[in-house]
Formats: sequence, C-alpha cells, structure tokens
Amino acid sequence: MCSSGRAIHNHHSFLSSSLPLRCGRHHRRRSVRFSSSFKKKSFLLTTTNMSSTKTLLTFDVDGTLIKSVGENANRFHKNAFSYGFKKIFGLDTTIDVVSHHGSTDKLIIRSVLEYHEIPGEKIENELENVANAMVEYATENMNDAGNGIELLPGVLELLTKLSERDDCIVTLVTGNLQPIAWAKMTQLGIKQYFNDAVRGGFGSDHEQRSVLVSIAHERATENGFKVDKRFHFGDTHNDITAAETSGAIPVGLATGIWSLDDLREVCVDKEKGLFFESLQDTDQVLKALELLS
Repeated sequence: MCSSGRAIHNHHSFLSSSLPLRCGRHHRRRSVRFSSSFKKKSFLLTTTNMSSTKTLLTFDVDGTLIKSVGENANRFHKNAFSYGFKKIFGLDTTIDVVSHHGSTDKLIIRSVLEYHEIPGEKIENELENVANAMVEYATENMNDAGNGIELLPGVLELLTKLSERDDCIVTLVTGNLQPIAWAKMTQLGIKQYFNDAVRGGFGSDHEQRSVLVSIAHERATENGFKVDKRFHFGDTHNDITAAETSGAIPVGLATGIWSLDDLREVCVDKEKGLFFESLQDTDQVLKALELLS
C-alpha cells in the first residue's frame, strides 16, 4: 500500500534487467548550452551521451508541475481559449462550462463547442482555427503566462537533480498546446531544465494523451537517444492510462483533484506503477526511479 507519499514499486518486476545508470562526469564533452547567461548546469549533448542508454522522464504540466492559484487562476491559458472561441465562433464563453481536468486542449475545444451545440461538421472544420487563435493570443501575451500559477512543492528540486544527470532525458507530455506549455515553463523559470533536443508531446500534436506519450518517445529515438526505461508523471486518470497504453511506467501524483487511491485504481499493473502524494521528497522519488541508491 501507498500512504503519506511512499512509493509503490516492485524492484524485481521492471528494473531488474536494466543496465547500470551512470552519471557521466568522467569523460570530456563538447557542450551545447541553452544560453551563455544560464549559470546552472545545462544539458550536455555528446557522442558518448547519445550512445549510452537513457531513462526518458515525461511530465504533465497542470496539476503535476504547477498549480492554479488566486483569483486569476490559470488566467493566461483560460483567456487563450476564450479568445479562440470569440474570434472563430463569436462565442463569449470559458472552458469552465465543461469538465476539463486531464483533457487535452483540442478535446476541451471540442467539448466546449459541443456544449454550445455547434454542429459536428463545423467543429471539425474550425477546430484547428480555434487552436491557432489560441497560439496567436499566447504569442501576444507571453508575459502574462505566469499569472495565476505557481510551481508545486519539490518540482524545482527534482528537475534540478535530473538535469544534472547524463543518463536522463527530461521533457513535457501535456495536453497544452506547445507554445502555451513553454510559455508557462519560461515564466516560472524552469524551461531550461527540459531537454532542448527532444520536444516531448503536446496538445498541438494530437487530441489523445496516450499518443502524446508515444510521440515523446519517438522524438527521443529520432534524435539518436537509446531509451531503455520510460516514466510518465501525471496527476489524473488519463495520465496513468496514457502511460500504460504507450508502454511507459506511470508515476501518479496526488497533487491535483484525484487522490492516490483514485489514481491507483485505474492503474492496470499496480506492481510497476509508482504513486506519491507529491514530488516534495526528491530522494524518495529518485530512489523509486532507481536513479539514486
């Protein structure tokens, strides 16, 4: 059982045959840095790094890395939706007319338009235009992206530790449209902790979250990385299902509206699934991932 943030995992079921993980500090590297002003350790991409096996860690955004706070909760993202509905359909509405937790942006667009009884054919024809209008809004209002959101406890510490390793690839898998997701990460000061070569998977790519987890893996492989283990972190039922459907190990977090029991219930392979109250105990998380002895 899992209580008070203790991880559920079976050391012999999915990690017993994995290769030793190395934190490679013992060979020379040619660095590729995000910017000359960035003082923290950047990702180091080398021939040696590319040839060694990696652990791919993908993170959901809302409810997993960040939470909405205050009267302007998630204002930037919600306003982007409203702008899209208004520009394309002339609708004065918000996403709060439907249940949207754990959904992707394009599925939310579809649900809101269905709520307003827009004909299905018109939804199909205009859905991409609504998404494009959202990106337009996001581009013009980038500086507002951090309004009404904040990092969840332990996120910065965990991302910092993971970014210091040569055996890990860290990226996003989120239902957010890609520019909106990166705007949030930028404004909260954590974009530099994600691998610049592997773009991850976004609501811009597909409506179904399980496909996004697979897309992130494909992009890592296409960039020459040899991935031997995959973990997907998320706070909703859809994250757990998406991870398992795509062949990744789910890491469920009770940092959203679902409890650990709720998340555990939808996990098919409970021996492999990992579940935490939060990411606050960095060492506990790393040990469960077998990235810390």
